[in-house]
Amino acid sequence: MIDAHTHLYSDEYRHDLAQVIRRARSILKGVVISAVDIDSLEQSLAIRRRHPDFIYVTAGIHPRKTAALLAEDRQQLWEAIDRVRPDIVALGEIGPDFHYIRNRREQQRQLAVLEEALDRAEAWNLPLVVHARRAEAAALEVLSRSKVPVMFHCFAGSRQVAEKITACGFYLSLSAILLFNAELQDAVKGIPIEQILTETDSPALSPKRGLLRNEPAYVEMIVLHLAKLLKFPPHRIAEITSANTRRFYGLEQKKLVDLKQKS
Repeated sequence: MIDAHTHLYSDEYRHDLAQVIRRARSILKGVVISAVDIDSLEQSLAIRRRHPDFIYVTAGIHPRKTAALLAEDRQQLWEAIDRVRPDIVALGEIGPDFHYIRNRREQQRQLAVLEEALDRAEAWNLPLVVHARRAEAAALEVLSRSKVPVMFHCFAGSRQVAEKITACGFYLSLSAILLFNAELQDAVKGIPIEQILTETDSPALSPKRGLLRNEPAYVEMIVLHLAKLLKFPPHRIAEITSANTRRFYGLEQKKLVDLKQKS
């Protein structure tokens, strides 16, 4: 199993990050940290340097920040990401969030930044991790021309929306929302299994009732629930979703590059 999207730089792990990673190592093959600004990118890369065989990093900007992002701030972000491009496996998360951002002008700004991100991802030959909360249709209008792999992280939409996304060849990553959302449970039954990833989005979205903080090791609960819904043996869902995550992020190629650099 691989946690395809998490935020281990969060202050919620400041006292026990080593233990959190140790628990993840005991059952997972890898963890992908998604940075959402320049500061968290630096923190994420520092964690990766301590665990280069296990931790991978993506670099983006959270949608709630892009709504107020000035052109010079965007340029500074792209330059920062470009400098560390060999150390990351994807661009993102990035995209529109119409749940929190209701102002039309700010929504358009989010979509403009997504379009910029797609151009950068294609120029850098990086997959794109998309945050599109209640904004999947608007995001698809931008992404339909994509020449790089695209993954909608923390997907929680309907079967109809899932089918539109996967028909484009894009991936969907499922979080613990799957355990509690009947509409999503129905939607996954129509998703090609080769296009499903699993994530915790930790420290948010704990699958354990009453436990506020999530962590990568809990991705196992999502895999088990997905197996139950799809009537697959859990080990097969673990194998398939892990292979999907490696393929989307190019993790095997990343390992080969890292080994060559060491030698």
